[in-house]
Amino acid sequence: MQKKIYSIFHTIQIWMDRITTAVAAVLIAVMFIVIIANVVLRAIPAVGGFRWYMEFSQYANVWAMLIGAAGIAVQGTNLRVEAVDTIARKIPYGEKVAKILVDVAMIAFYWMVYQSGKLYSVKAMAIKISTMPKYRMGQVYKIFPVAAVLCIVAAVIHLIVTLTENAEPKEDKLS
Repeated sequence: MQKKIYSIFHTIQIWMDRITTAVAAVLIAVMFIVIIANVVLRAIPAVGGFRWYMEFSQYANVWAMLIGAAGIAVQGTNLRVEAVDTIARKIPYGEKVAKILVDVAMIAFYWMVYQSGKLYSVKAMAIKISTMPKYRMGQVYKIFPVAAVLCIVAAVIHLIVTLTENAEPKEDKLS
């Protein structure tokens, strides 16, 4: 049963990583195209470019990075502290325990991001400072709860994969 759960969640892990990477790459590509198009259009006197290109580029970049964070969370490839990893390798099941603690901490962190993102997106709906047509800042801030939910799901998937993977205690390779 444990092997089947691992297999299912490992497959979900792989697909979530692929999808988040693809979405982030598309957002960066669209951002690049808008910037290049704006540079070209500025050279045409009658057109002059897009008024909103800079703001769009910033939002697309933020969305790409926050969605990409879910891909990092699902693979567990977030930044590591070498000293902690070295100590964890010397303890039986230490690496597994360290991964579990990181996933639990990420879930707690992204839960706080979700809660604050909901609050800010609601409060900012009254603010109309976006230069992009028909957008309010509250709509722009919706990325924070969306990305937080994606990252929570990703961390839970990584946690389940970590808990169900077959891991025997490893001996220190330096000894």
